Amino acid sequence: MVLFCSFSALLALSSSVLAFPFSGKEDGHLKSSVFEKLAAPPAGWERDDGVLFDKDGSSVKLRIHLVLQNMADFHDLALKIATPGHDLYGSHLDQHVIDSMIAPKDESSDLVMDWLKSQGLDNHATLSARGDSVILEASISQIEKLLDAEYSAFTHIETGSIVVRTLEYSLPDVFIGHVDMVQPTTFFGLKPMRSTIKNIHSFDEASMNADAVQAVSGCSGSQITPKCLSNLYGFSGATAYTAGLMGIAGFLEEYPSKSDLATFMNSYETEGNTAQTYTCDVVNGGSCPTSPGSPGLEANLDVQYARAITEKIPNVFYSVGGSPPIVGSGTNTNEPYLEFLDYLLSLSPSALPNTISISYGDDESTVPLDYANNVCNLFSQLGARGVSVLVASGDAGVGTSCKTGSAKTFTTSFPASCPWVTVVGGTTGNSPEAGWSDSGGGFSSVFGRPSYQNATVSKWLTTDKTHTAVSTYFNSSGRAYPDVAAEATDFVVVLSGGTTLVDGTSCATPTFASVIQLLNSDRVTSGKAGLGFLNPWLYSSAVSGLTDITSGKSTGCSGVISGAGFSAVAGWDPVTGLGTPKYTSLLTISRAT
Repeated sequence: MVLFCSFSALLALSSSVLAFPFSGKEDGHLKSSVFEKLAAPPAGWERDDGVLFDKDGSSVKLRIHLVLQNMADFHDLALKIATPGHDLYGSHLDQHVIDSMIAPKDESSDLVMDWLKSQGLDNHATLSARGDSVILEASISQIEKLLDAEYSAFTHIETGSIVVRTLEYSLPDVFIGHVDMVQPTTFFGLKPMRSTIKNIHSFDEASMNADAVQAVSGCSGSQITPKCLSNLYGFSGATAYTAGLMGIAGFLEEYPSKSDLATFMNSYETEGNTAQTYTCDVVNGGSCPTSPGSPGLEANLDVQYARAITEKIPNVFYSVGGSPPIVGSGTNTNEPYLEFLDYLLSLSPSALPNTISISYGDDESTVPLDYANNVCNLFSQLGARGVSVLVASGDAGVGTSCKTGSAKTFTTSFPASCPWVTVVGGTTGNSPEAGWSDSGGGFSSVFGRPSYQNATVSKWLTTDKTHTAVSTYFNSSGRAYPDVAAEATDFVVVLSGGTTLVDGTSCATPTFASVIQLLNSDRVTSGKAGLGFLNPWLYSSAVSGLTDITSGKSTGCSGVISGAGFSAVAGWDPVTGLGTPKYTSLLTISRAT
């Protein structure tokens, strides 16, 4: 069982504490307490003392995050901006306005820098561009002394990936109310950024060309192409917009291939836009190889379907660096969500994407609470800036291990559990669509249920009788997900010149996100603000623009919980959310909003 011990639970110190309490201290220390502690590494990781690394020669790029002010007020404002019918609807904010509202206290950064100066590390530290963090780069041995911590190597049992992390560290007590997160420490990073691709199949060209009766034109057998999706979701013949910007997030050193994209577009693009491509932006030390030796399947999938669906709308792939392991010497860093979101928020309004698709995530229980809160707060700022953020719900149904210590429980995904993103679950088949058995869905154990879905989810809890037998295994008062769904099985993808089939909510997410980008580009073309944070709109005005999926069942927890899973039923459910898109209906609703 992994336990996170929150520093915020400590009592506040007397107001008589000096503004610069480290000045004049012979050893540079005041009383410290454990800030965060894990009883054990997250599930799937184990300490590996056989991995040797040089603590003096290896460095850590440490982010010391400062406590933001007025976040409750900001969240209230962000929700009003996203709620149709409110006077502030669509009044998206510039980042400097947000920062002026939520900026940390000036003394917070002064206090941290004074502490680092007392340790001889102030020359190694800088304040982040938005002033919400102190960034320190120092050797592991220096960081261990600073945090009263011990960094060790940990190996992931399944993948063999290695990270250097600590299970416990301390901070001076005077940081209460000033610092709320220090990473990388207890966040293991690589596993939480895994692709949500589930299966890879061999491609059967014969079945694509079979003369079988097609329930939906262009959907041959079970295999999914852009033509199938355009007819299934009604965006065939959609206006070829040129305004706006579609964003695709890329992590874990996975890169798309432009030659594979060209092959895909020539074979499967249905609107004659075969020459369309994408730009690549480097974030946090990422790279954009022109011809990657081994293209990433996730990256190719996301880019190929976003490109085909959005037609002539500019697309950008964000190549986000930050990937362990470090063995021997090197820099130990892996905070890709924080670095990526900070990068986006630093962009000018004209450079921000209208929509972004993120197909990565992991078990909520592996993510420290302070880290999850900070990432979710950044997502809320993106929504207030006018960006529609869509993330994958996951591909393990209601979980695999399904245990927290000795207690049996459904597993929740992050960042899907964040209430400031729109979560996409998976469907399969087209005559009709049904909930996919591996579609991730459930209820957060960290974030409470947001107001925009309260009535909808309360109705499901009251009327759906299929979940009664498993009701003890999930937190019914938590943020419920997914919000929507799309096809998730047998997507045709070109990889290294060949063709393969892929399952996963990694397929569903760029599909639904690209439909949203069509709506956003329509609004931008007509001089309107983009939709921004989608959920208040989806749970109210846009419900009639979605196809309710009422068959299928998610599964999971094999051998742990009998009958685990949720059923797709009339109305919202934790398999397919509110349903799949009907583009022409959503377009009408969007234009009227």
